[in-house]
Amino acid sequence: MIDVRGMNLKLEDKKSIMKKIMVLLVLLCTVQGFAQTAVAKEDMNIYNMAGLQVKPEFPGGVKALNAMVNERYLQSGFASEVKGKVYAIFVIEKDGSLSDIKILRGLDLEKAKTLVGILKDCPKWRPGQLGGKPVRVMYSVPLEIGR
Repeated sequence: MIDVRGMNLKLEDKKSIMKKIMVLLVLLCTVQGFAQTAVAKEDMNIYNMAGLQVKPEFPGGVKALNAMVNERYLQSGFASEVKGKVYAIFVIEKDGSLSDIKILRGLDLEKAKTLVGILKDCPKWRPGQLGGKPVRVMYSVPLEIGR
């Protein structure tokens, strides 16, 4: 007989208690392993300009964007064919890149594809912010081309 805290237990009883404790520990660890953990969902909403704390901005401003687009557009060989305003709409991503670029009016399909390519390759923007965090923003801009 073994004396444990003033109790007299047989060796078989002690083994039985130890087995029960081990089973209980394994069950507790298993339950903890399957417990759901909260995963922060990334905000993939697209916001408009209204209500943003920090508005998105092209490096150098809209004038610099127009100058860069116009220069690259003229280099593509369409200089004498189209002159005037073209309206573009796109999403400024959280990292400042552009996506979902569309030319709303002002160009035929071939010229619109060229302009979309120019916008895709432009330098990254400073993204808009809401609550101190960058967010995706829908942005539209008139572009002067061919001048």
